[in-house]
Amino acid sequence: MPPRRLLRAPVRRALLAVAGALFVAQGVGACSLALDFDAECSRDDQCGRGEECLQGFCELPPLVDPDPNGTCTRIIGPDPREADPGTVILLGSLLPKSGDLGPLGQAMENGVELAVTEVNQIGGVLGRKIAVLACDDGTDIEKAKRSAKHLVDVARVPAIIGAGASSITIDVFSTVARPAGVLMMSPASTSPAITSLPDDGLLWRTAPSDAIQGRAVAGLIAELGYARVAVVNRDDAYGNGLAQVVQLALCGETGCGDAYASYIYPPDSADPAQATRQAAIIGELEAFTPDVVVLVGFVTDGVAFLNLASGKGFRFILTDGMKSRTLLGDRLATPDPTEPGVVDTQILCDLVGTNPGSPNPTNFRPFEVKYEARFGGKPNNYEAQAYDAAYAIGLAYAAAEGAGHADPDGRALAVGLTRLVGGASAIRSGPDDWNVGVTALSGGPTSLVDLTGVSGLLDFDTSTGEASGTIDLWRFAPDAADDDQKIENLGVVLDDRGQYIAGVLTARPSGGACGSTR
Repeated sequence: MPPRRLLRAPVRRALLAVAGALFVAQGVGACSLALDFDAECSRDDQCGRGEECLQGFCELPPLVDPDPNGTCTRIIGPDPREADPGTVILLGSLLPKSGDLGPLGQAMENGVELAVTEVNQIGGVLGRKIAVLACDDGTDIEKAKRSAKHLVDVARVPAIIGAGASSITIDVFSTVARPAGVLMMSPASTSPAITSLPDDGLLWRTAPSDAIQGRAVAGLIAELGYARVAVVNRDDAYGNGLAQVVQLALCGETGCGDAYASYIYPPDSADPAQATRQAAIIGELEAFTPDVVVLVGFVTDGVAFLNLASGKGFRFILTDGMKSRTLLGDRLATPDPTEPGVVDTQILCDLVGTNPGSPNPTNFRPFEVKYEARFGGKPNNYEAQAYDAAYAIGLAYAAAEGAGHADPDGRALAVGLTRLVGGASAIRSGPDDWNVGVTALSGGPTSLVDLTGVSGLLDFDTSTGEASGTIDLWRFAPDAADDDQKIENLGVVLDDRGQYIAGVLTARPSGGACGSTR
C-alpha cells in the first residue's frame, strides 16, 4: 500500500521551506523546529491510483493536459481544484474530436457544454456546480483508453458521457469504467452488441440501438423494390452489428442466396489496408451489379469509399455514422480543406440515409435556438443526445442525494437513472423543468419523474439502460442556396413501435438540380 499522507505534496513542500527558514533564523545552538517530512516514494508504483512520484512525493497529475495536442484539454464549468471543497461535481466526457468521427465529436461536446452552462446558471445540483473534464476519444481505442484512465484514475469521475463509436464504448467500458464502478452514458454508440454486454447496470445510452435502424434500412430496400443488395461496412462493432441486422431483416435465417452480397473493410483510416480493401470491394461490386449498396461507415472512411465509387453508377443508402455536411466538401459556404468531401455530385443526389429520429419540434426547437446562438450552425441528433445525457446524469445526482448518497459513485448514479422513468411528474431536459425535477428526486429514495429529452422520449428500459427511438430518412441537396439546408430530413420511417412507414421518401419531392435524379 502507498504511504499514508496527511498533507498534499505542495503543502508539505511549503512547510519544509518554512521549517528550513526558521532553522536558519534560529542559528546554531538554538532550539530547532523538527518536522518529520520523509520522502514517501522513489517510484510511481509506490503511489496510489493515478499518482506519480514527483520529487519524493506522490501527486496526481494536472486535470487538464498541458499539451495542446493532448486528450483531456479543457474543463467545462468551474475548475474543481480551484473551488471550495464539496462545491463542484466533476464528471467526464469522452467524445471523438479527432479521427474518423472527428467532424461529429466537437458538436456533441457543445451539447454537453450547453447543458452544464444552463444547470450552473440556475444553481447547479442542490447548490453544487457541475464541471466536465472534456477528453478526446480520437475514434481510436488506445487513445480512448488513455483518456478514460485519466478520467477514472486522476480526475476520479463517477460518470463519463461517451464514447462515440460503439467499439470504443464497448472496449473502454469493459476494461476501464466497469472495473472502477464508473457509469458511462453514450450519446452516439448504437451497436446492438451493447444491449447484452455485461455491465452491472453502469452502461447507458441516449442513442437508440441499431437493431431499430437496421429494420428501417431493410424496410426502405423492400419498399423501393431493390432485388440485388450489397452491404459494405466497417469491420467493427458498429459496422458488423448494423450489417447483421440488415441482413437478418432482409433475408431471415435462410439467407438471400446470390441476390445479397456482404463486404467488410478495416476500420482504421490510417491503415493502408483500408484503402487497398476498399478499392478491391469496388471491383467486386462491379462484378456483382447491385441495385443498391448499403454503406455502413464513418465520415472519413465513408467519403473515401464513395470517392472510389465515383462514376461507377452505384446507388447508396447510408446510415447515421455518415450523416454529416462534411460529405459536401467544397460545396459548403465554408469548406474544410482537410475534409475534401464526395467528388461525384450524382452520388450525393441519388443517396438517401437513415438516422435516429428527429426530435419533437416542441422540445427540440428551444434547444436548437440556444445551440445556434452559442455555437453557430444547427445541431443534429447527436448534439441533442449529448445534451440529454448531461441533464440525465445531473438529475441522477439529485436522486442519489435524495437516497442518502452525499457523494454518489457510479452505481448510485445508475440507480438514480432508473428513477427518471414512469413518474407522475413529467419534466423535460432544459432549465425550465430542472428545479422541478431536482426537488422531486431529492425528496426521498423512491421518488420518480418522467423525463423527456430534446432528442426524444428518453423512455429508458431500466434493465438495459437504453432509450427507445424512431428512425428518420435524410438526404442531401448539394445545390441548396441556404448552407444550413443542405441536409434534408424527410421524416419518420420507422415508428417507436417498430412499424415501417411507407411513402416517406416519395412524399417529399426533390428540388433544384437533384430533383430529376430521384
